[in-house]
Amino acid sequence: MRSIQSRLNVNFIVVTLVLFGLFWLGQSWFLRQMAYEFVASRLNSDAYSVLRAVEMDIGSGWRINLDNTSSVYQQPMSGHYFQVAVDGKWFYSRSLWDAQIPSTGGNDIGQENISLIEQNNKPTLVYSKTFMKQGREIQVILAEDISRIEESLSQLGWLLAGLGTLGLVVLLTLQIFIIRRGLCSLIDVKKDISRLKSGNIRQLSSTNTTEIEPLVTEINYLVQNMELRLQRSRNAVGNLAHAAKTPLTVIDRHVDVLLEEDIDQGEAIKEQSARLREMIERELTRARIAGAALPGQRIYIGEELEKLTRTLKAIYREKALIFELDISAKSYFPGERDDLVELMGNLLDNASKWAGSQVRIKAHMDDHCLELVVEDDGPGIPPDARERLLNRGERLDESTTGHGLGMSIITEIVRQYQGKLMLDSSQRLGGLEVQVVLPRRVDLELPD
Repeated sequence: MRSIQSRLNVNFIVVTLVLFGLFWLGQSWFLRQMAYEFVASRLNSDAYSVLRAVEMDIGSGWRINLDNTSSVYQQPMSGHYFQVAVDGKWFYSRSLWDAQIPSTGGNDIGQENISLIEQNNKPTLVYSKTFMKQGREIQVILAEDISRIEESLSQLGWLLAGLGTLGLVVLLTLQIFIIRRGLCSLIDVKKDISRLKSGNIRQLSSTNTTEIEPLVTEINYLVQNMELRLQRSRNAVGNLAHAAKTPLTVIDRHVDVLLEEDIDQGEAIKEQSARLREMIERELTRARIAGAALPGQRIYIGEELEKLTRTLKAIYREKALIFELDISAKSYFPGERDDLVELMGNLLDNASKWAGSQVRIKAHMDDHCLELVVEDDGPGIPPDARERLLNRGERLDESTTGHGLGMSIITEIVRQYQGKLMLDSSQRLGGLEVQVVLPRRVDLELPD
C-alpha cells in the first residue's frame, strides 16, 4: 500500500479490532462471572432454607417440610431443583420430576461448592455441601438452570459486536475525515507541484504546516539551484568559446604568414584550423542546449518568432521575404529560451536562405505536445537526400555559406527534448517542410 491514508486506515482497523476483541472477551467473562456469583449466592441461601426444612418425624423418621421451601421447587421442570440425602435416604424436589441431580463431575467455575454441568442439554449450576444437624450428616444438593442467563449473555455479546462494528465504521469515517484535513497541506503541495511542472508558477507556495514546510523549502531550493547551475554552465560555455576563439585567430594569422611565404605546410595547417574551429563551434553549440525544461519554465513562441522574423527580414532584405505566422496564443516552448532561439533560428535561417519569397510558420499545442512546422517556397530536397541532411555537418549545396551545422543543431535540440523531426515536401508552398514535435513534459510520450 503506497497511500498514507490506506496504511493509517488498515493499522487503525487492526488495532481497533484487537482492542475490541479483548474488550468483547473481557466483558463476556466478567458478566458471566457476575451472573455465576449471583446464582451461587442464591443457591447458598436456598441451601440453608432446604436444611431448615429437613425435620425428624417421630412416627415416620426424617422428612422434608415443603412448607419451609420455596414454591419454585414444587413446579415440575421449573429449572430450580434440590435433593437431600439423610442416612443414605434421598429426598427430591417435585421440580425434578423423575430426574436426579448428578452429585459428581462438572466443571469448576471458581466458586466454593459450585460446579457447572450439562443437564437435559442445558447448562446448570450445581451446589453441593454436607451439613451436620442433630448429629446427622445431611448432604444438600441444589441446581439451577442458567440457559436463559447464557442466552442473554450471548444476545448481549452479539449486540455489543454490532455496536462495535457500527462504532468502528463511525470512527473510521471520522479518521478518514481527520486524516484528509491533516493532509490537506500535502494535497496543496501536490497541486503546486503540478502547476510547477506545467509552468504556471516558478516556486511552490509557502505553507504554515510545520511538518510540510521543510519539504517545500527544499523543493524551492532545488529549483533555484538547478537554475543557477544551468546559468553557470552557460556562462562557462560562453567564456570557453571566447577563450578558444582568440588562440585560433592567432593561429590563423600565423597561417596567413606561412601562406604568404609559400610554405607548403601553411595550407594543411589552415585546413586543420578550420576543422578545429568547426568542431569547437559544434560542440559549444551542443553544450549550450539545456535539454529538458526547468520546472515552471514557459517561453511563449509568438513573442520570440516576431523578433526572429524581424531579424531575418533585415538579413535577407534583398529577397523581400513574406513570413506567414499561424501561432496559437497558448503555444509555448517547454524549455529554455536559448534553446528555442537556436531551434527556430536555424529552421528559419535555412528556410529564408532557400526560399524564393515566402516562408510559413505554424505553431500549435495540445494536451500532449507542441507542433512546429516551417515551410518555404524554395526548390525543396529530394526524398533520397533528406536523410543525409540530418547528418552532422552535412551540406547538400557547397555554394552556400555556412558550415552545415544548422540541421545537426536542430537534430540535437530535438533529441535532447525527446521530440521528433520530420522532413517532407510542402503541399502549399512547394518547397521543404520541416516538422518538429516536442512533448509538453518529459514524462509524456509522443503519439505515433
